Amino acid sequence: MRTLAISLAYLIYDLMCCLFDNHFSVDNSVHHLVSIVGIGAGLAYQWCGSEMVAALWITEISSPFLHARELLKENGYKDTDLNLAADIAFAVIFSLARMVGGPYLAYVTLSAENPLLIKAMALGLQLVSAFWFYKIARMVRYKLFKRTTGTAKLA
Repeated sequence: MRTLAISLAYLIYDLMCCLFDNHFSVDNSVHHLVSIVGIGAGLAYQWCGSEMVAALWITEISSPFLHARELLKENGYKDTDLNLAADIAFAVIFSLARMVGGPYLAYVTLSAENPLLIKAMALGLQLVSAFWFYKIARMVRYKLFKRTTGTAKLA
């Protein structure tokens, strides 16, 4: 429960940072809100602690690769082989975690005797993951198509 409480505090903080950022993102805000309500429900009911910690691992395991992509772009390595490798690593890890591990965890949560709010948040988080999976698949397709046209640079 302590892990969930700390994660909940961080998600609230991160949502506030995102809201005051120059680039507001509806999908990112929905992700934060679903996670905040879900973790809050788990803390209120004192249920599903292990499932929610597993969900945190599944949803955040690709974050270092997401951040690596952004750091490479900010440091002038956009459209390089190194950036493409970071993009693909992020996409593969995200896809495996959220589209293999995520549905399994959602199934376990939905099939157990859990409160309706917790089940709804598990389903909501999986739907958000599916939406992002679609966007990431499009990004990878674009990046690979862009490379075949010869516009990429070597790192």
